Amino acid sequence: MRFQRLGGLLLLGACGAMSLAQTPFPSKQSDYTRLMTYNIQWFHAGDDAKRIGSIKEILDQTKPDIVCVQEIEGRAALRQIFDGQWQIAMVDAPDEFQETGVAVRRPYVLESYELVFTGKELDYAFPGKRDVMRAIVKTPSGKTMVVYSHHMKSRSGGRMQTDWQRQMAAGMLASLIANRRDENVIVAGDWNDAPNDASANILESGNVLAKGGDDKNYLLMANVTEELADQDFVTIGLHDLYFGEPGVTAKVPGSKADNDRLRGRDYRFPQDVKVPQTFFDQIFCSPNLFARGAKAYVYDHAPAIRGLSGRVQVSEDETTGARTVKYTEKGTRASDHLPVFADIRIN
Repeated sequence: MRFQRLGGLLLLGACGAMSLAQTPFPSKQSDYTRLMTYNIQWFHAGDDAKRIGSIKEILDQTKPDIVCVQEIEGRAALRQIFDGQWQIAMVDAPDEFQETGVAVRRPYVLESYELVFTGKELDYAFPGKRDVMRAIVKTPSGKTMVVYSHHMKSRSGGRMQTDWQRQMAAGMLASLIANRRDENVIVAGDWNDAPNDASANILESGNVLAKGGDDKNYLLMANVTEELADQDFVTIGLHDLYFGEPGVTAKVPGSKADNDRLRGRDYRFPQDVKVPQTFFDQIFCSPNLFARGAKAYVYDHAPAIRGLSGRVQVSEDETTGARTVKYTEKGTRASDHLPVFADIRIN
């Protein structure tokens, strides 16, 4: 059996003693649901204790009720950070190392869950096992909400060249949501696109022909995180700016403008990119929920940034497409992504 080596994906990150001008966020209010999305970069069972401790610290500080996760090896990995008060929606496929899932903290109740878009004929839009987790959650007051955790195709291979995969995935998800007609819907995950790129605009408008740009046409879903991106907040790549100096936050001037500048262009990464930091991790909610009040935050405090990244070696069977992942070096940093969370009034 021949395997193609794809290389070590998790490179070393900056570390050291840091004095951070951390972006403040409010305490959770009892009449709001706090939902987080977090791509926990190649998180696996038996991971480094310092890394696990940092992720737990993030959860302790932010106190989310629901967490949509991506890039998870399996249920055993999640049980390192979610104790018995958490219910976990995850298929736990033995041949997938980047699963999506939803964790629900009691007294919220995870009623049911399923993966959608699982057919092999849909692999262009949802390559490998990047299927969407759909969870039915009941609030303490008895309200039902539908939560989707999603991890879109990366820009690896070229942003312009892979745009159609993300746009197709967004269109299929928009169609599913529109046809199901659920009242309280939240979509969260690593979009691998910015909030004003075409894929996000497709989900927001329900129009599969929507283009990139600042239209904010929230007919189907409202983008709770778009305001943050408009202010130059970022959710990935921030670690490259940390060298122990004070005053670095998740707000990177020029990040939105550079993403806009390169939209629809064939360019080299990183040579042609002025600001590599960008906003990928997004939260959308039904317009009725958005109208009741919803606000999002990027968590850029020390537990999300300190430490070193690990290394993995990914091999792929050129005949079957099956992948194997070998964790060659454990890292201490929580992730290359920052957690993003939103307070949304459901009750």
